[in-house]
Amino acid sequence: MKIEQFTMEMYQEVKQIWEKTGLTLGKSDTEEEVERALRYTQDLFIVGKKQDKIVAVVMGAFDGRRGYVHHLAVDPEYQRFGIGKEMMEELHNRFREKEIVKVHLFIEVDNEGVIDFYKKVGWHSREDLAMMSFVPNS
Repeated sequence: MKIEQFTMEMYQEVKQIWEKTGLTLGKSDTEEEVERALRYTQDLFIVGKKQDKIVAVVMGAFDGRRGYVHHLAVDPEYQRFGIGKEMMEELHNRFREKEIVKVHLFIEVDNEGVIDFYKKVGWHSREDLAMMSFVPNS
């Protein structure tokens, strides 16, 4: 698999993968908002390709202290071949280059398959934190 940086020309293909995998998409996942995010973390937003077809995507982010993982998705036809693990390893390498010491991600609590995947690749659940959100313009 070839891993490369995401470009906005890839947006529709990536969005289709997100939709195929059942990711919950919201206002922050529109083309305009993805383009805005790309300006800040271009080197952390990567896709995996097989024969020029995008088969995987992950959005990494960095707030100056910690890293974040958003929307890791592997096309269902290509799941269970280690592609998700390979994408995460590449993202971890990019986090290490930025000297990021802690990385967080968010998973919907009923998505047991995704939780199991992350546990298999070395992540652990936190019971000491509660996630909260605020939407300024709602």
